[in-house]
Amino acid sequence: MNPGLYGLTVRASFAAAHRLRDYDGNCERLHGHNWRVEVTVESPTLDDRGIALDFRILKTSLQNLLSRFDHRYLNEVAPFDGMNPSSENLARHLYEEMERSVPPPARVSRVTVWESDDARADYSRGG
Repeated sequence: MNPGLYGLTVRASFAAAHRLRDYDGNCERLHGHNWRVEVTVESPTLDDRGIALDFRILKTSLQNLLSRFDHRYLNEVAPFDGMNPSSENLARHLYEEMERSVPPPARVSRVTVWESDDARADYSRGG
């Protein structure tokens, strides 16, 4: 029998400008988004209080991470000064950074980056 997992999701937002390099279209020009980011963490267990992971830990970690990008030109902020600042790359980068701040046994399962109300990119690790 599969024991199941608990899932927790937090959401935060930031505003930033970017331009996509080597892109044939409007997004090659400088433009901005009010980005929304969702981070989902899963855990197979709860602590003695019945909590998988304190939401404050997740929220604080995400806010600290996003503060590096808020009201900035992403093409000038590492790692996007050398990597295309696409929603896909942003989702993967945020996933990798959030992994460092989530204590076991919880783990990041997915990061979703919304660049508009109807366009998003998800990143998760398979397996």
